[in-house]
Amino acid sequence: MQKVIVQGSSGLDSQWLEKVPVGTRIEVQLLDRQESRFHSELIGYRFGRYLVIRFDDTVLTNSANGLVAICRFLVEQQLGECFAFKSEIISTVWRPDKILYLAFPEEIHRRALRAKKRLTLEIPASIQLNSEKGRGKPFDGLLIDVSPGGCRFQFEESHTGRKVNLLPILVSIHCQQRGLDMQVAGMVRNSRMQDGHLTIGIQFSEAQPVLENLV
Repeated sequence: MQKVIVQGSSGLDSQWLEKVPVGTRIEVQLLDRQESRFHSELIGYRFGRYLVIRFDDTVLTNSANGLVAICRFLVEQQLGECFAFKSEIISTVWRPDKILYLAFPEEIHRRALRAKKRLTLEIPASIQLNSEKGRGKPFDGLLIDVSPGGCRFQFEESHTGRKVNLLPILVSIHCQQRGLDMQVAGMVRNSRMQDGHLTIGIQFSEAQPVLENLV
C-alpha cells in the first residue's frame, strides 16, 4: 500500500482531496473494545484542521470524543483506489443531524484495486440478473469505464433505484460503431450514485482482453 504524506516539511498537499467529492461514503472502524464499524459520508472539511462526516448508525455514545478511528473509502477512477487513514474523533454533534468532526489526517495510505487502468468511455450496454433460476429483466445504460477484468455500468437517468445488490449478472454490449456484440458474465461488487446516476462496479467472471482496445 502506498503512503501519501499530507502534512510534512514540504507543506500541505491537497491533491488527494481532489479525488474525494462531498458525499463520498466512508467506512469508520473505531479502535474500541468492540471494534465498532459504521458507514458515513463526507460533508465537508477545513484543510489541515478537521473532516466533517455524517453518520446514521447509533453505535456511538456521548463519550466517543477522543476515540481513534480507522477510515476507509473507495475512489472509482482508472485503476480504482482504496484510501485509508487514522484519525481521532474531536467532537460529536447529535442534533439536528449526527455529525462527527475528525482530526485532519497527517498520512493517507492508498492502494490500487486493479492491476490495469480502466478506460473511460461511453458504450451502450445492458445488464440483467444471471442466476441459476434464469435471467431477469434487462436494464439499459452505458459502460463508462472498462478493463479486461471489469467495468462500471451507469443506469439510464430514468432509473429510480439507488442501490444494487451483490448478485451475478450478464452484461450485454452491442455497439456497431466499435464492432462489439458480446455478452459477459460477472458479479456486482459495489453500487453508488455518481453525477445523479446510479452506477455499479462489475467484476467479470473471466478476463476479456478484447475490451482493452476500445479507446
